[in-house]
Amino acid sequence: MPHEPITLQLTPRQARALHALAALEDLPPEVYAAEVLARHLYHAYTPDVQRAVEARGQRQQP
Repeated sequence: MPHEPITLQLTPRQARALHALAALEDLPPEVYAAEVLARHLYHAYTPDVQRAVEARGQRQQP
């Protein structure tokens, strides 16, 4: 599966939180952010969401 680069635009408070939480996990902020985002997307993209997208006729990216 190909990887796609993304850029996050965070508020100063969000950036501080990201750095603090990443430090607690002994991870670089970029890695921590990627893990959190991937986990969220995994749980948020439910079969109901997939059906709703298909019902709108939107083309999904692989």
